[in-house]
Amino acid sequence: MRHQCSQQTDLDELIGGEALVAGHFEFHYGPLAEAMRRDEELVLENSACLSQLMRAKIQTLTDRLFIAETEERIPRGDKFHLVMG
Repeated sequence: MRHQCSQQTDLDELIGGEALVAGHFEFHYGPLAEAMRRDEELVLENSACLSQLMRAKIQTLTDRLFIAETEERIPRGDKFHLVMG
């Protein structure tokens, strides 16, 4: 999976968030959460434009991700790999 980063990329974009769909809120997974759920590689293209703090935050989430909206814990799978490109 690939995701194009920009200076505005934040954790909500990468993890996901709730959106109003047909009158109710549904959680939509971002690329980080989706890659971890699928146990596949995620390439964050143009990640050099992210601040050092943002890149550090992303790295801390890759061992285990907790999504408060769904109360879901997503562990790091054997095949999950994050590439900061």
